[in-house]
Amino acid sequence: MKLRGLRHARQRRGLSIGQLAEETELRRETITSLEHCREEPQPYALGRLARALSVSVAELVGAEPAPLKTPA
Repeated sequence: MKLRGLRHARQRRGLSIGQLAEETELRRETITSLEHCREEPQPYALGRLARALSVSVAELVGAEPAPLKTPA
């Protein structure tokens, strides 16, 4: 399973890789590898990333489009 939507979700939240690493207690290198689809995510990492980014796991893997923001 590749996390094709990870970078987009992280950037949409305005987080750097380092900030996301702190929030999820994952290594920066792990997040970089996941964003570049160089490694498969562990189940615990999927949950941490989805919670930190306020997205579904389906959105992280690119199976579900990100919700559109409507102007207030």
